[in-house]
Amino acid sequence: MMYRKLIITDLDNTLLRSDKSISEYTVSVLQKCRERGYGIAFATARSEPAMERFIEKINPDVIISNGGAVIRANGNIIYQNTMSEEDVSRIIQMCYRFTESKGLITLDCDKGYFCNFVPNDPDRYNGYKYCDFEIFKNPAYKITAELEREEWGAEIIQTCPDCTVISFTGENWRRFAAKVSDKETALRMVTSYMKIDLCDVVAFGDDTNDLGMLKLAGTSVAVANAINEVKAVANYIADSNNDDGVAKFIEKFIL
Repeated sequence: MMYRKLIITDLDNTLLRSDKSISEYTVSVLQKCRERGYGIAFATARSEPAMERFIEKINPDVIISNGGAVIRANGNIIYQNTMSEEDVSRIIQMCYRFTESKGLITLDCDKGYFCNFVPNDPDRYNGYKYCDFEIFKNPAYKITAELEREEWGAEIIQTCPDCTVISFTGENWRRFAAKVSDKETALRMVTSYMKIDLCDVVAFGDDTNDLGMLKLAGTSVAVANAINEVKAVANYIADSNNDDGVAKFIEKFIL
């Protein structure tokens, strides 16, 4: 299938409202995009099971999950990238050392979504498996850990040169993943696979892990609640996520 444009958007705090809902207005606008031959892509740190209800509502053509570690296009997996079993074990051990074995950890791998606590988010609660991570042997797409100090994440990465770490704004959560597992690289792969020029990509985001994707897209849009670094690189500022900023921008400037 040939696409006229690709609309790619982050989910949390961008397409989704703060209560993790997606409005019927937004659903209808994205449906109009599909009717006009535009591709729809999700690009999120969530795993696929953790966005199941949004996939059912929108049926996106492309799903970039785990922050770029997995890419599914038109139902086919076109890219997967994991941290090694050794790096996974080392990251977990160091997270526990820094937090005196009290830190919260989540992990996504081909065997499922694991936590050492009970998640509050219903999207994650419905599919999680409990694990204390004392003995965990499996490659992983990503690990998120609650670490009070940002420098702890940097110290961990020094021992795992094949991995990267990012911090989420306003939180103590750090995301660890293999190198070349980011939204920018994923967007390059998707446009190549779908034969779409980057100038025909419209990207929406709000946080640090969206920066590369926004810089790459022909049209980049930050929602009003985005961090200042994201607003600085965006071509446009839309309304906030709670005001359906993504859908309003698409309806006004694309449709």
